[in-house]
Amino acid sequence: MSLAMQAYHAEQDDIRRDRIAVGTRHMLLEHMPAGTKLRLSEVKELFELMR
Repeated sequence: MSLAMQAYHAEQDDIRRDRIAVGTRHMLLEHMPAGTKLRLSEVKELFELMR
């Protein structure tokens, strides 16, 4: 499990969880083709599915 995912699931504060997901979203977009759209809700869903 990635450190970001561990931190996301360990965090109780919703705003801090969002910040972790936003950072992960930016990291993922760096490795995807230009113009790819990735919503914050999709990152959160991935975290839940990979739990």
